[in-house]
Amino acid sequence: MDYRYDLQGNVLYMGETPMPAYSLEENEIGTCTHCDSPMVSISYHVSGEEIVVTTKCTACGVFYAIIYGPEWNWLDEAPISLLPVPIPISNPVVRDLEGLEAINFKKLEAVFSKGEIAALFARAGEKAPIRQYLYRARKKYRQFEEIFELRLEL
Repeated sequence: MDYRYDLQGNVLYMGETPMPAYSLEENEIGTCTHCDSPMVSISYHVSGEEIVVTTKCTACGVFYAIIYGPEWNWLDEAPISLLPVPIPISNPVVRDLEGLEAINFKKLEAVFSKGEIAALFARAGEKAPIRQYLYRARKKYRQFEEIFELRLEL
């Protein structure tokens, strides 16, 4: 059987059949047949009466599906290939006041303090921002981009 795994959705595919995870608990769950290092569970799935545990080796990084019977008796294991993770070419970039004003204010408040937000608007409006707040805000640009998929370049 061909096993493929979607790391983003935690879905294991057995052939073409998707098996969503019912648990994402991490446990040491055996030894890697490739390098004899510990295997750690990533997710747990049900297939009929079998329980399929997606695991990753802590040393070599290989992924396996470990298959158990209904009484948690080991039945088999199979290598897993990972589905490709879509990588966006780039997030939209905000470089000016118009772009900054288009961002929902709650998104800004989720990452930046009031002083930092004021400094961002001053900088975007080509006014003199309070440098301390602008400096702190710039340290949070990466966090903002990770959460809201918007890149700030002010």
